[in-house]
Amino acid sequence: MKAVIGAFLMGSVLCCVFFGGVAWAQTTWVDEINNSLTFSAANYPGSNWEPYHQKIGLVREAVSRGDNQTVKREMGKWFKMLRHREGGISDVAADELYNFSLTVTPIQEYGIAVPAGPVGLGETGY
Repeated sequence: MKAVIGAFLMGSVLCCVFFGGVAWAQTTWVDEINNSLTFSAANYPGSNWEPYHQKIGLVREAVSRGDNQTVKREMGKWFKMLRHREGGISDVAADELYNFSLTVTPIQEYGIAVPAGPVGLGETGY
């Protein structure tokens, strides 16, 4: 009986580690973007970074719920915000954050539309 209970407990722990690890890996890219955002906000004061913090918060929540449609939609908006320099952020800050976000975001996994080209080139509102 002790062996059965021990095996059950070990199986439970392994399941928690596996599924917890999957959830952690899924949110890591969002946390990396958030860390980069925090760094940018500290290094480029005087801009309105709040819309970016709100947007990445929505993405983090959507990833944790497994809501891929919301991740796709909100990350598309994230990239457009950066392209349009919403909140009056500097060109350098926007480009750094945009490029970093491109490198860590699983764009194909979520089917995220990423705007390309110069700011405002044929883009409409989001």
